[in-house]
Parts: sequence; C-alpha cells; structure tokens
Amino acid sequence: AELQADSLKLIEDGPSAAMTPGELRDYQYGRVSSSDEPVLRRIEYMYGKGESFLRLMANPILLDAVEKIIGEQFVPTYDSMVLKMPGKGVEVPWHRDGGGPTMYYNDPITGRHFPAANFDIYLDRADEISGALWVIPGSNKDSVSRAPELAEKGEYAAAPNAVQVLMNPGDLLVHDVTLYHGSPETHGKTLRRVIYYEFRDMRFIDAVHRPENGEAMHHKWPESWTGKRLALLQSALDARQAAGWETPYKAHPVQTLQFPAAAADSLRVAHPGSE
Repeated sequence: AELQADSLKLIEDGPSAAMTPGELRDYQYGRVSSSDEPVLRRIEYMYGKGESFLRLMANPILLDAVEKIIGEQFVPTYDSMVLKMPGKGVEVPWHRDGGGPTMYYNDPITGRHFPAANFDIYLDRADEISGALWVIPGSNKDSVSRAPELAEKGEYAAAPNAVQVLMNPGDLLVHDVTLYHGSPETHGKTLRRVIYYEFRDMRFIDAVHRPENGEAMHHKWPESWTGKRLALLQSALDARQAAGWETPYKAHPVQTLQFPAAAADSLRVAHPGSE
C-alpha cells in the first residue's frame, strides 16, 4: 500500500522545473495509437524518489532470490518503474533489455553461469485488460535476436510460443534480461505499475562492463560507480532497520562489497552518461 501511494504521487506530480536535466529525463513518455498526446510510460532511478522504494531493495525475500539467482557478489544495477496509464497504456514492443544476447558471464575456470536478471515487483493486477507481460520461454538462449522482427509484427498472443504472465499486487516476477518480453497498448481503465530492480554479480561486471583506456559509456561501469551502487544497498538496509522492519543482514554479505551509505553521495546514482 505504501509503494502504491508513493508511486501514485510520483505519477500525479510528474517532473518539475526545479529538476536537473537528468532528473527530467527520468520521466519518459510515449504515445498511443489514438492520440498524439505524450503519455507517461516509465520513471527511472526509483531509489532516490522515495524511502519506500529504497527500503524495498532490502526486502529479505527479494534479496534471498537475488543472492540465489545472480550470485553472492550481487550489485544493484538498474532501478525503474514501468507503467500503463488508465485508458492509454503505451505499448512496450518485444525486446531484450540491453539488446542482448551477451548479457551473461560464464566463468572459464569454474564454469559457473552468471546471468543478469530483472526482479519485477507488481503494484497492480496485470491481466489481459491492464496489459500483462508476454514472454517467450527459452528465448534468452537465442544467439541471434528475433526481438526486432517480433516487434515489427506487433503480435503478442499470436507470436510463436508466447505466454502471457498474469500477476497480482505484491507478486514478484524474475526474468533473464535477454528473454524476449513485451506488452501491447492498453485502453482499459486500470493503472498498471511494475517496479524493476536489476542485479548483476560483481564477477559479471568485472568481466563485461569495466571500461578500458578511459572509456566511459552507458554499459561501461567504473569501480567508483559500482561502489556508489553498493552504497545504495547499505542505505536501503539502514533505512529498513531504522523503520523497524526485518532485514536479511546489516551489510552486504560479502565484506569486500560493503560500502558506507555516505559513499553514494545521492540516492540517484545514474549510469555514466545519464547524469
């Protein structure tokens, strides 16, 4: 209920003139087929937009799933909310997050597979009317992406092997970022909100995302940035403990990944190039 109330206030208030250019870009808009009016479809960097969103990151059930699926050296890497407004829900065409298909790391020594995954917390019912997510199981293993072809056709129920995922408020959906997924335009009267928290293991980041020769791009993350993202976790743990809520631990379970909350400077830790 707290997440529902706080996210609704974000939607109703929208961006303000007092925001920085980066903060203004956090509010992303699209269009529906029946109108040229911009419609809110996504809000980036949720940790800095309300303490309830920050505390959610330290939820014991969530972090237990993260540690088991991502790896014990997990790092919070993305945070956003995707929504479909009542009567005018913007389509999210078939896609892979980050484009794919190389959003994983296989350790050559141990053979261990480290995926990148989204942990999606539903704040509203997601069904045929409100725009439930469609997925194609096993598509994360495709070495060549068919997502652009699927997006061009714009079919969901008719897409080969597609499955619609019905969700209720409070449900958690976990999916590999390279799984084909998307949702059609909607015109029902209900609001649908989903909070997306993505995590990757530090071994994945070290192997795939470290910049070289001074390079600083959206998908290249210097150690200073991952340190700030890890400090967000400590901020979340501290906030949850201060509220008297259960936490799985007082600090990151891997000692070398423990960063004080103050190291983040701000709760909006943007990706390089998105400040």
